[in-house]
Amino acid sequence: MKQIVALLMILMFSLQGILAQELNCRVNINYSSLSTTPTPVFQSLQTDVTAFLNERHWTNHHYEPNERIECNVMITITEFNGVDRFTGTIQVNLSRPVFMTSYNSPLFTFKEGDGKFTFRYLEGENLQFIENTVTSNLTQVLAFYAYIILGYDYDTFSPLGGTEYFKKALRVALTAQGSGHEGWSTADSKQNSRYNLVDALLDKRFENLRLGEYYYHRQGLDVMPSDPNTARRKMLEALKSIQRSERAKPNSLVVSLFFTAKSDEIVNVFSESPVTEKNEVLQILKELDVTNMAKYQKIGGSN
Repeated sequence: MKQIVALLMILMFSLQGILAQELNCRVNINYSSLSTTPTPVFQSLQTDVTAFLNERHWTNHHYEPNERIECNVMITITEFNGVDRFTGTIQVNLSRPVFMTSYNSPLFTFKEGDGKFTFRYLEGENLQFIENTVTSNLTQVLAFYAYIILGYDYDTFSPLGGTEYFKKALRVALTAQGSGHEGWSTADSKQNSRYNLVDALLDKRFENLRLGEYYYHRQGLDVMPSDPNTARRKMLEALKSIQRSERAKPNSLVVSLFFTAKSDEIVNVFSESPVTEKNEVLQILKELDVTNMAKYQKIGGSN
């Protein structure tokens, strides 16, 4: 009987561990550009990266299965030495559920710039990450984006709620700077490098943008099913908050990333606004996101 009780307790603690995991990340390893015959190493890499992101505990918080954060990671392999060295790019996508709906709102889409993502991996390798230590560039990059994902998600549920995780991402970046791999340097000239991303997210000048994420999602989209007029006003307030960050530091990466994720959604939301609200939104968007102005004209309004 004691053995049965002990076994049940082990199972309960194991189940609690599973429930506590934060990410529900779908990983895709794209190797279609390679001229070599595909080998099982690519499926092994996909399996191991998926397990690394989804089975590790990234926070001390408890998550139910339905609360896990929906995200996607695509690693496109452009070079492979046939043994253990890979070169390619990585793209990360994140979405967030909207309260009382089945809709997932796109929150973050980031593809690294032209700098090459290079790492070593052997089939069946046990991927390890130890804070303040570089075990491999692959796990450093994956851990960095895990914390970025958490930071973005937490920012939408409480004002500046993701700061702890952005700081963790910064520590990962600083630890990796001596590794010689691209994307980590403070002097990286590419705007959409890892270091420049997290540096901007922790820049005081972009606190208004991060507060805008909270107004837009928690006070805006989450309220939309019950009170669309109030929701749109809060989302307009969010755009004004983002405008303050843009004026503090124009042409920033993080403001651009907001509209990369949100432009279609903004059109859908504010197309239902009164004319005066439409006009106000369009004036703000002309300043913040000129690239998508043709799209925003669908909102309507008057000249």
